[in-house]
Amino acid sequence: MVANTTMFRTLLACGLLQAGFASALPLDGALDTNWGVLSSGKSPIAFDYGGTMSDFASGSVIGPDGAMYISGTVRDANGIARMGVTRLLPNGIIDDNFGTDGRAMTQASQGELFNTAGIAMRNNSLLVGGYKKTTADNWDFVVCAFSTAGVPLLFNATLTSCVSASIEPGPSLSRDVPYGIAVQPDGKIVMAGTTAVANVSDTYAAFVRFQTSGALDNGFGLSNSGIQLMRTSNFIRHQINAVAIASNGKIVGVGKTDVVGGNDSSALIVRLEADGTVDPLSQTDECSFEVDGSNSRDTELLGLALVPGSGGEDDLITVGYAQMSGTVRSALIAKRLGSACAYDAGFSGGDGTNGYATVTAGDSFGFQSVAVQPNVGYVVAANYTPTGGDSDWLVGRYRFDGTSDFLLTQIDFGNIHQSDVVADVHVFHDGIYVAGSWLKSGANYDFGAARLLLDQIFADGFDD
Repeated sequence: MVANTTMFRTLLACGLLQAGFASALPLDGALDTNWGVLSSGKSPIAFDYGGTMSDFASGSVIGPDGAMYISGTVRDANGIARMGVTRLLPNGIIDDNFGTDGRAMTQASQGELFNTAGIAMRNNSLLVGGYKKTTADNWDFVVCAFSTAGVPLLFNATLTSCVSASIEPGPSLSRDVPYGIAVQPDGKIVMAGTTAVANVSDTYAAFVRFQTSGALDNGFGLSNSGIQLMRTSNFIRHQINAVAIASNGKIVGVGKTDVVGGNDSSALIVRLEADGTVDPLSQTDECSFEVDGSNSRDTELLGLALVPGSGGEDDLITVGYAQMSGTVRSALIAKRLGSACAYDAGFSGGDGTNGYATVTAGDSFGFQSVAVQPNVGYVVAANYTPTGGDSDWLVGRYRFDGTSDFLLTQIDFGNIHQSDVVADVHVFHDGIYVAGSWLKSGANYDFGAARLLLDQIFADGFDD
């Protein structure tokens, strides 16, 4: 049942990545030389205010005008963690009119904040999600608001620019960490992640919903608290890494879990009704799977896209990694039917198998994010570490049937090869936008972004 994607495997084996080729074809996937710094198609952004100067990006969003907003955890002049946001103009150059010199941070009065859930856009505002570290063992979900000009906005419920939710299910430990944020059509904010109970590895999936005012939504979750926890007796650890709102209003989260009796993580899918009650996906409510049927090797989902399905349910395009042998991570893309959470038999890796595709390359390979390219397929962004080398971003594409397309681009920042970590990918009009971080030196990471071209001549995207 392992589908090693033919095109990825062929290009990797031929050494195109190591040779630095931007794409197998001249336009689809080529860096946009009309975008970014020095016509490179790339934009490095440093905050570098203090401390270790480690500015680590966790997400991005594209505005209706093609501007790109990137969020992450940055350090202020005192070395304290704050949430930071920057804006790139449609040409990929930092907008100096955004915030202060193109950069905005959460206010010092909000405390130490870590941007783990990325960023979302609601009308003309930016919502940045993560957690607030009050003490060593007391962490809370938090979401902060900025205008699209980089000015902190106040939530009506609290008249503060950040609002928080404390889950605290355990007697002594309360580490609440969100990894995903989504905005419903009615403007309510959903965050999803994990909460630790007795120890750092005893976790539940956690969902929180805020009203538009910033108050916890009393029409959602356990006892109308605005909070929903999820884990059944078949599992010992739950973590949600990405969340999305389905077309029918349901809330879908993907991540990882540990099956009781298993040795390592399994892929996890959880779905909630609009009011926060669990929508059963199996006899155990959750949907979990491993690509090789073995729960003695890790499988984890890191990204999610929803597409129209049957029976009024959206189907799920999930990406992540699977540990196929030894410690090597293999990139994974899988399509699950929303009506039953079963593999889609029409989604194949190209070698006769159904439901998913994996590819093994280098020391480590994992898909972090997926975006739908209308009428074409699915664009994926990966972290790729060549054998004996440092990690780079890698962007590829799959057709709707799960076979690999010819688009393949490796992105490396810096003159001296350093570790680059991708955060997410978007498709907007005629471009692919990628955000992440790159290691400048030591512990000094900077934000990074890139724009790739989509070929307008071959409108179906398949230049073969």
